Amino acid sequence: MSARAAALCAAACVVVGAILVLITIARTSITQDEPSFYSYGERILTRRTFDRELLNDDSKLPVAALQALPGRLATDAGIDDESMRPVLSRWFVATEASYIAKHAATYAGRLVTLVFYVALCGLVFAWGAQIYGPRGGLAATALTAFSPLLLGHAGLLTADVPATCAIFAAVYALARAFFDPSLQAVLLAGVALGVSQLVKYTAVDLLPIALLMIAARALTALPTESRARILQGCVTSLVSAMAIALVVINLGFLGQRVGVRLADLPCESQACRTVRDLAGGVPLPLPYEYVNGLDLVRLHDEKSIGIGRVYLLGEVRRDGFSSYYLIATLLKTPLPFLLLVLMRPWWGQRRYVDAALAIPVVWLFVHLSFFLRSQLGLRFFLPAFPFLALLAAGNWDAQRATRLRALGGGLLALQLLTAVVACPHFLAYFNALIGSSHNAYRYLADSNLDWGQDRFALWAWERAHAGETYALGPRIPTTGLVIVRVNDFVGIDDPDMYRWLRRRAVPIDVIGDSYLLFDVPEVGGGG
Repeated sequence: MSARAAALCAAACVVVGAILVLITIARTSITQDEPSFYSYGERILTRRTFDRELLNDDSKLPVAALQALPGRLATDAGIDDESMRPVLSRWFVATEASYIAKHAATYAGRLVTLVFYVALCGLVFAWGAQIYGPRGGLAATALTAFSPLLLGHAGLLTADVPATCAIFAAVYALARAFFDPSLQAVLLAGVALGVSQLVKYTAVDLLPIALLMIAARALTALPTESRARILQGCVTSLVSAMAIALVVINLGFLGQRVGVRLADLPCESQACRTVRDLAGGVPLPLPYEYVNGLDLVRLHDEKSIGIGRVYLLGEVRRDGFSSYYLIATLLKTPLPFLLLVLMRPWWGQRRYVDAALAIPVVWLFVHLSFFLRSQLGLRFFLPAFPFLALLAAGNWDAQRATRLRALGGGLLALQLLTAVVACPHFLAYFNALIGSSHNAYRYLADSNLDWGQDRFALWAWERAHAGETYALGPRIPTTGLVIVRVNDFVGIDDPDMYRWLRRRAVPIDVIGDSYLLFDVPEVGGGG
């Protein structure tokens, strides 16, 4: 396959994926985190402030302004609910049209996230083609573009997909800079590293990831290469990239309150207080709100503030599960994708590249599983999936046997089919390991299954059952038809609220993906 043909096929995959995302956007109601993201971004645009006024502002960064920009422009242009409702009524029933018109700014902001999805797929193709050739680049792009997890979050106004794109770009740029530390490579690495810090605090993990990549570069040096020179070049490249990144971060915060000292911060987290005790008076070349937000994120994780409980396999805990991300990955990743990762060959001549791809996956998995309590969904592990896709693309290496490449092609086709069939239910996607999709609530909840995305499905059920008597989210024990959200039923926020329902009934159906329907019998009436 020629490079041009592979690029055209990869572009076609991305176009199909983007269409799936657009369909999902239109069929997904506003999810739990989107209002706070839009609100923070709008405040940046209108008031030029990055202050964290609300509890949920802790993790927000300047990328939210970019996502809020379409809504702001529409408002400035005089486009309002009343003008949009007649147009939307041509495509949606009245209730849905009114809802979308009311939240038009958020729906418009979702399109910005779609741009990050497209950019990520382009970067995956570029690196995949560089490593494996055109076929491998195409395979990696298809695996990324048709990942249900990525497709589900590519249509939301949140930071998960932008962060995945930015972190991938930074690792790609750093890997190139460490292999060939040219001025251009270091400059690109610095810009990518800085941009990633403006998207999501997960990108702070790029520093230890970069150090591990430097170690891998030295350990995989060729016999003709000097490890000392490699280390010197890599460290110089990283320091230079970090200096450039600092400039980008400060520009992203409009240069506001740069040079913060930890002694001037509330330092509410234990981690921040520990560092303050050691060097609290040293000015940091960072904006106040960047450091303050990082402190608040650490505090909320340490104290489990605003994150509820963690649910896994029917059990609810405050402190989470070390096996959470492993189980979630096994259950929410298409089986063809998992098989391709397990099947991929490992060639000695590509040890550095393989390490550069594997290090972010391993680091994120270990950090999220064992050092963070905020296990709110597999979306936190989303930045690892493009790297897993590139590892899986090793099945299309030129040295791979033809029959194994053909087997990989068959699995890739199944991945594509899986994505098409799952549309628009990507957020709640589970693979065949759970059996029926109605069993999903037995395994995971929160943003894995119930993130407030199913209002349209609920309204459709209500229209189809007009005249029937039912109770929606009853706060007291009730008989007859009862509808309850998955998160409420399993007890993420309040384990006692629906203890009576868990004892007396099992779901008879699921509305959308996240509303459970029960037929609760009278006490002593059987069932």
